Amino acid sequence: MSKYVNPPQLDSAALAGMIDPNRGFLCMTSHWRPDPDAADPGMSGQKLSMSSYIPLPGRKACLCGSGKRYRDCCQQSPLWHPVCPNPGGLDRGYSLVKPQRATFHGIDGEVVRERLMADRRLHCTDSDPASGFWIFFGDPPVEDQYGILCFGDIELEHNRTLVLSAMSDLRMQRLLALLDEIAGDVVGQPQMSHDPVAVIDKATGKMRQTQSSKPRPKRRRRKR
Repeated sequence: MSKYVNPPQLDSAALAGMIDPNRGFLCMTSHWRPDPDAADPGMSGQKLSMSSYIPLPGRKACLCGSGKRYRDCCQQSPLWHPVCPNPGGLDRGYSLVKPQRATFHGIDGEVVRERLMADRRLHCTDSDPASGFWIFFGDPPVEDQYGILCFGDIELEHNRTLVLSAMSDLRMQRLLALLDEIAGDVVGQPQMSHDPVAVIDKATGKMRQTQSSKPRPKRRRRKR
């Protein structure tokens, strides 16, 4: 029997009475936990994605990471943008959700696989001779009543392509730094891509998608 619990189920009416887009944030999290019914509970396991509501007084620091007070920042925005916890634990703050991927082509999959398998900060949930899937639990791992928090994924495809997936800029920075430490000498430079972000219009309550911001290339100054 699993030691973890499932998130409480609330109907839409109860949910609407508890959530105010001008008084807090939606927080997106992913948890991994062993599957007690599986032959090898430690491998594939179960992945639970959930949303929670974090109430926030206007005088408190905004959860987007801007350093401003909430009332002077996201509370004034017409769009309700979700956040996710940063690597290192819930006490390390939050970041705006900006789903993104870093893809490395033409790598030596056998070498990379061996190094990823040896790193204690990564948990392998699926592996065969041509592919693999690892979850980044953080350092140290963060565990709560729902499972172990997941801060990013690394997937090996056909022993030639490596894909890093993360829900925020900071998470991707941590993943890239981790991969550079493990296999920076054999993976080369990644191709970056950003997915749309699902946000809620505060005035209408309707969901819409916005493109997450991409890093702007640095401009070179001309020598005079």
